[in-house]
Amino acid sequence: MAEGIDKRDWTAAVEKFTRLHENHALDSSQKRYRELIPAPPEAGQQYAFEVDLDKCTGCKACVTACHNENGLDEDETWRSVGLIQGGTSENPVMQHVTAACHHCAEPACMTGCPTKAYVKDVETGIVKHLEDQCFGCQYCILKCPYDVPKYSKKRGIVHKCDMCIGRLQVGQPPACVRACPNGAIRITLVDTREVKKKFEGFVNVPDAPRSDYTYPTTRYKTKRQWPQNTTSLDYLQLKPEHSHLPLVFMLVLTQLSVGTVLAELVLKEFVSLSVSGPLSLTHRWVALATGLLALGVSVLHLGRPLYAFRAVLGFKTSWLSREIVAFGLFAFCAVIYAWKANDVLNTMNYIVFLSGFIGILCSVMVYRDTKRPFWDNDMTTVKFLMTMCILGLATGLLISARSLGRAFCGWIIFFSFAKMLLESIVFFSLRAADDHFFKKTAILMTRPLKKITVWRFALGAAGGIVLPGLMMFNNFYALPASFFSLALLLGGELLERYLFFRAVVSLPMLARQVK
Repeated sequence: MAEGIDKRDWTAAVEKFTRLHENHALDSSQKRYRELIPAPPEAGQQYAFEVDLDKCTGCKACVTACHNENGLDEDETWRSVGLIQGGTSENPVMQHVTAACHHCAEPACMTGCPTKAYVKDVETGIVKHLEDQCFGCQYCILKCPYDVPKYSKKRGIVHKCDMCIGRLQVGQPPACVRACPNGAIRITLVDTREVKKKFEGFVNVPDAPRSDYTYPTTRYKTKRQWPQNTTSLDYLQLKPEHSHLPLVFMLVLTQLSVGTVLAELVLKEFVSLSVSGPLSLTHRWVALATGLLALGVSVLHLGRPLYAFRAVLGFKTSWLSREIVAFGLFAFCAVIYAWKANDVLNTMNYIVFLSGFIGILCSVMVYRDTKRPFWDNDMTTVKFLMTMCILGLATGLLISARSLGRAFCGWIIFFSFAKMLLESIVFFSLRAADDHFFKKTAILMTRPLKKITVWRFALGAAGGIVLPGLMMFNNFYALPASFFSLALLLGGELLERYLFFRAVVSLPMLARQVK
């Protein structure tokens, strides 16, 4: 039997409970459970889970107790039991790991939430989720490196473990703690300064994310030494992530809208007013229409869209709130500029573009702030800005195809080629010996998502290189060619953003749920 899975461990807990029951040794007053929770925290302290891995047998009594205590739906779990494994065939190592919310000292879910639906209880340090405040954007799921918040389609919101704070307040341990037959889970007090100073000692389990991101407070104890090759059970199991289709369209359309304003600025600065005047007006209305459409589509991502107005509440800490505010300002300025073009300042087009550009930078930070390697790098910034340029220039090409079309073709070819070249860099990771994040993304793009990847590059090449190239040599079919160029490029950018969501690999999990 592998180390950590001694056959006797599987039955020891049940036998112990049975003997106590037969001897009437169980304390119905629950006094014996009080040793599982400490005195209330003092200043600078908070409650935290402590797990003795040497006592965890993977029986999932904690999972069942949590499920029943919180009235979760059949397919919902707030506490999970995963499995890590390693060693050699002669000396294999396997260990079950029970995990729930780690009630971090600096919870990413709380700082990222645009509606301030998360609070850290002042007295206990428990991270609570306010269900009435949540509108179901699911950004906290992307922010949390431990896969803790769970989205409920039935309720249209996320929810998570609150350490059974109601039980703690009356001197009872959380349901998972009370249910564990081996006493593997208990509640302890931790010093929040120690958590931040000695973060390596918390959630120090193989294949877990670095603890200096959110400073989790759960401490895992064991007398074992883990082999270097110890990983979670599903380390090599890859599957595409959620597509988030409303966000795919929102991101691409906002970048098209801002890019169209940029194209109008180019016309105004480098082309005579007699030619650019009528074209500029068309650019303004196209930018406004696509911008408003993007904002409308984004609401479809919410579980409770009627509460979308709450999105600005987290402006101080949430990049998602800042993105929404920036694009709201962009839409407001675009409306004024489109309707009152002759009455506003000459610099209004710069103000419109600047507000939209800030919105795109906020979009970049929304995803970089999740710390997922495929998102949290300079390529995300460059790709978003290149999409703005490509689609903005393609829109300008369509609007001014007859008179000024060739002026945009060369730039469209340049940006399209550069962007696809940048996107293809990830495929070089396939040669890497270790299965790091970028290699996993490349595997997803070349296997389960292969057709999408092929179509993305095919549409990008046809719309961004072939058709603009033909127009540079023959402008006779400029209008239909520019139309198809924009359509193909738009399709290609939507597929690129679809891959952006589906091929991302989350931070290492703490050993996912064993079915």
